[in-house]
Amino acid sequence: MTKYYDWEKTLSYDADVTMVIGARGMGKTYGIRKQFINDYINHNWRFVEVTRYKNELSGVSDGYFNRVGKENEFDGLIFKTDTRYAYIAEKPDEDEKKPDWHTCGYFVSLSDAQRLKKRTFDNVRRIMLDEAVLERSDRYHRYLPNEFGILANLVDTVSRERADTAGTKPRVYLLGNACDLANPYFAAYHVGTDLNFGYRWYANKTFLLHYVEPGEYGREKARKTVAGRMMSNTEVGKIAMGNEFIHANSEFVRPKTKKAKFSFGIVCNGFRYGIWLDQSEGYYYVTSQIPRNTGKPVYSLTRDDASINYVAANRLSGTMRYVQDMYYFGLLRYESEEVEVRFGDVLQMFGVR
Repeated sequence: MTKYYDWEKTLSYDADVTMVIGARGMGKTYGIRKQFINDYINHNWRFVEVTRYKNELSGVSDGYFNRVGKENEFDGLIFKTDTRYAYIAEKPDEDEKKPDWHTCGYFVSLSDAQRLKKRTFDNVRRIMLDEAVLERSDRYHRYLPNEFGILANLVDTVSRERADTAGTKPRVYLLGNACDLANPYFAAYHVGTDLNFGYRWYANKTFLLHYVEPGEYGREKARKTVAGRMMSNTEVGKIAMGNEFIHANSEFVRPKTKKAKFSFGIVCNGFRYGIWLDQSEGYYYVTSQIPRNTGKPVYSLTRDDASINYVAANRLSGTMRYVQDMYYFGLLRYESEEVEVRFGDVLQMFGVR
């Protein structure tokens, strides 16, 4: 059994964006952090570690290099962090008073992305978001509205990449477990629901997905750990050790009925949504298309720069309160899992958490 995830093979593909979906404890995060250190030692490249929310920064930065220190793989070097920066230094001799600290990485959050334009980022090579996929049952964490777009803008901010830049290009890494197929990254790259283990390219070979087969690692964890034995033969165990996606509840993903009548349309973050009502069933259906020439209103909730159009949002607020109720009562249905996760951006704008 391989002790840790094989980052060497994955990095050899040199994708713009790489997403690794692997079982917990396989060393995905530890392995890429070792790569960050080697990058700085060999090339003076710095990393950016991204969290979703600002209040998560301290949880990530505290003890960031603890495991690296325990493994003793970088003898002669010492590390420290605060909530904004990661530092590296040579271990001082006994006659030296203080280490000569150098910045090797940055910690940032997506929720604070607008303010990052005022910070300076130098020679950034790798950008990583851990826990990119949230568990559907987690009521305390949510994707940000237009999360993929926010991340793309953040990459531009911290890398300062120009179209005519030769040489080193920034690389983005999204790490996660097989929690939910309906996530903003699968939606952005049109990753389907019928996934097989292995590597697969998307978006003209700019996005690489590695869906990792757990193999002997998952079986050994199930046999030799208390948590593994507790989770064996459960839905949680399928995710944590078997790296199996639990498909979205098919009750909520299905095509609209023939009796459904178009009510109104919404345009948000470049995506179009048709809202249809089947009065006989009592369900609202959300589709990815808006029919033409219906005489029904279409609300553009965001402008070209992705900022909120408050005038349109205010006009829609009364109608959306009813749609919110339908959501809470479980009476919304979606054309696909991709539409379901994207429409979450709209619901969040009107207070759904």
